Amino acid sequence: MLRATFAGFSVARGAMTASQKALDVTGQNISNVYTPGYTRQRLDQVSFASGYGNYAVTNYTTHIGNGVLVTGTSQIRDPYLDIQYRTQMANVGMSDAKASVLEELESVFDETMKSAVKDAFSDLESKLLDLANSTGAELDDSIVRSSMQSLVNLFHSNATRLAEKRENVTKDFENSVKQANELMAKIAEYNKTIKSSHILGHPALELQDKRNDLLDELASYVPIQVNYRDEYLNAAKTEKVDVLEVYMIQADGTKVKLIDHDQTGEFQAPVTTKAPTANDSFTELRLKHLGNPDDNPPVPAEMAISELAGANGDERKLYINGGTFAGTLNMLNSSGVFDGDATTEKGLGYYEKAFDLMVDTFAQTLNKLNEKSQDANGNPVGDGGPLFVTSDNPPSSTGPFTAANIKVNDDWIKGAVKLKAKIDPDSGTTQNDNINKFIAALNDKRDFEANGKDVIFNGNFYNYYVDIESTLGIDQQATDNLLDNHITVLNTIAQSKDEVSGVSLDEEGVSLMQYQQSYTAAARLMTTLDDTLQTLLNIAGR
Repeated sequence: MLRATFAGFSVARGAMTASQKALDVTGQNISNVYTPGYTRQRLDQVSFASGYGNYAVTNYTTHIGNGVLVTGTSQIRDPYLDIQYRTQMANVGMSDAKASVLEELESVFDETMKSAVKDAFSDLESKLLDLANSTGAELDDSIVRSSMQSLVNLFHSNATRLAEKRENVTKDFENSVKQANELMAKIAEYNKTIKSSHILGHPALELQDKRNDLLDELASYVPIQVNYRDEYLNAAKTEKVDVLEVYMIQADGTKVKLIDHDQTGEFQAPVTTKAPTANDSFTELRLKHLGNPDDNPPVPAEMAISELAGANGDERKLYINGGTFAGTLNMLNSSGVFDGDATTEKGLGYYEKAFDLMVDTFAQTLNKLNEKSQDANGNPVGDGGPLFVTSDNPPSSTGPFTAANIKVNDDWIKGAVKLKAKIDPDSGTTQNDNINKFIAALNDKRDFEANGKDVIFNGNFYNYYVDIESTLGIDQQATDNLLDNHITVLNTIAQSKDEVSGVSLDEEGVSLMQYQQSYTAAARLMTTLDDTLQTLLNIAGR
């Protein structure tokens, strides 16, 4: 069965139209070669076949199609690379959050370029040596007291700065939660606009680019999975559009829905409470979500992402393993071995408590050495008394001492308490043997125990502070190396994405020549058909 005489003109016209549209798409790609987030587009074409089933069809009938049909414009993307990229974004977000906090802590403990706690310990030892070598019935301990006060002031300074760092990290975390909620709201708005465009027959590819950028950004906060489901527009299920869903992936692999088309969940944080078994803060993050398809029955619509669990409330749980939220929550809530588990993160709490442990041990040791001697009847005699008390109301000379609450005893400042120079005040000797014990206490090795049982360092006070400094440096270097590795992998995936989705001027230049030649060939077909028809008309007109 042959086609109508003028059908060839329709084929030629369709070919010219398709080539022209392909040139338009190529021009669109070239014009956006440097547009951030732009995805290369292509023209979708299919062969427009002729109908079959005519009763006059025989085995010798030749079927010829009706040319080309343009079905739309689409993006060139690799969904697998999108998944990899978003997974790696969560890894980068987690490591970056940790590295940022550790960098803040470095400004507190790193004394490479400044004189602070380590030098104050050395100065105190020097002043005690001077006092030990002094002679006379009554020693002037004001120089030692001044050195002690300088050291205590440095303790306070570090405690204040640590508190400021915690407050700043908490505020940044609150802002991150708001930003994540705003991101989800924007994605939902794009979902509505894109769906409306699809219903009207427009691909909305540029809007999809913007939505994909937002999804990539959301993946840096929490691990996510992006799904598309079919939504039918009529009862006959002949017309449908894609609807986007976003899930948060928990550490155990289960999912909770963050976004369902134009509906979104909401992160809520922080809820700061006191841990029942420890005098420290805990930052909680919760989520109002839209469902959990992996659970039957589904979990409540509001769930904890981080929480205090266990019978005593001292077990800390985090239900995500990736993203900025996980990294920040680990640094805010984890205290390493002070949590009773040496495998947990050395977060802010570790360095706060490690520093407090040094201060408490220092104050307790020196107070004990300065206890008054007793006579035969057990009555206190001679010099002595607590050198340090807490700033609590009422103050305590037995602690526990922290870098924030340690205070030089007012009675020492007023002269009611003095350094105990001799172990036996009635010995009659001029040797200041108890001052030598103070010096030895600064230099003797001792166990520094977390929770009164786990030894985290053995050495003197100076070296213990150096160990805190070194531990922070090691943690920071390890985190920075991990971050660099994640960024390297991320850049590799991004490069692979660009190879697939990015615009190459060389490729687009080849496409320009290809579609130009295609357009020229289609025009030549049109001219040839016109000449053929003209010849036929001339013959028929004779």
